[in-house]
Amino acid sequence: PPPSPTAPLRRPPSEQQRLRLGELMRGSHESYSRVGLGSAATDRIVELVAAAPPSARLYGAKITGGGSGGTVCVLGEASDEAQAAIDAVLDEYASETGRRPYVVSGSSAGAVAFGNVELRCSP
Repeated sequence: PPPSPTAPLRRPPSEQQRLRLGELMRGSHESYSRVGLGSAATDRIVELVAAAPPSARLYGAKITGGGSGGTVCVLGEASDEAQAAIDAVLDEYASETGRRPYVVSGSSAGAVAFGNVELRCSP
């Protein structure tokens, strides 16, 4: 059987894990937008994050919340490089749209501390 999508959460943090989680975030965002739940604004922010160079330490981004635009979650390293890349994304988006996104940063221990639930569908 294919590996579980939650498997990366069960290993100690690594660069490979962050890259894979970023891929999963991008895939999730793309599928969300394909069914009409995204928005041009969130799509553009996700594109700008994806265009950042690897040295930026930004791994992925996706729309989050109730859909139809509004909130983008970005997975990045807690570093000066990643912060500079986020600032560049914000500057570019503001330059293009005239609107500067509001940023809430930080995270809880999340699934590492509280666990996760894996749902399996039977054929």
